[in-house]
Amino acid sequence: MSNMENLESQLTEKERQARIYDQAVESIRAQQVRRSARGYAVISSAMNYGEGALGDGAFGRISQGAKMFCILFAMLVPSLLVWRVLL
Repeated sequence: MSNMENLESQLTEKERQARIYDQAVESIRAQQVRRSARGYAVISSAMNYGEGALGDGAFGRISQGAKMFCILFAMLVPSLLVWRVLL
């Protein structure tokens, strides 16, 4: 085996390693982009939910009704428990 053949195999191995390294770095970057996109989606949905729940549309009215139901239920439960348990 001549010195030239040995040098050629070393170059091809370095090229292969460089390609694998580039693929790994690109994979990591794509993963980071997906992770940050998920974060933006969560924040966007939370903000839109807040705007929709406070609006005058159907969802706003349903949300307001659900809040009132929960408040009234929390006010009535203690008195209902007193009647049931103590009386």
